[in-house]
Amino acid sequence: MRTQAHPNQLDLYLPPPEPVVSAREGVVVARLVIPVRQTARSQPKTEKRVDWFKVITGLTKTGYSLNTVSAAVGVARTTLIGWKQGAEPRYTEGERLVSFWSQVTGRDRSKLPMVAVGDWWAYHSKA
Repeated sequence: MRTQAHPNQLDLYLPPPEPVVSAREGVVVARLVIPVRQTARSQPKTEKRVDWFKVITGLTKTGYSLNTVSAAVGVARTTLIGWKQGAEPRYTEGERLVSFWSQVTGRDRSKLPMVAVGDWWAYHSKA
């Protein structure tokens, strides 16, 4: 016995309905195809991004003020504060900050501090 689903509910696990047959010719004109859901899902790769908080904090720990860093990068000091609080810089501004960070610290850009996208707020929260 087949239970009737709610009309607004998408029921993917019932057997497929019979194909639609043309009454005049007795020929199948449409067949419903439902994709089968894969049972084993692969783990999504964690996307990593530059940890701008650590980049800016690292520069200030080496003795540079926010005013000096902002002048070197060519943005306002308040923009740096926004990046430090979680905003994402534009590509060109981020590249200038990375270049300045590499020059000051003597490290290659492959050594940039990175953080997983979902972990940023938990890592930098004030609580």
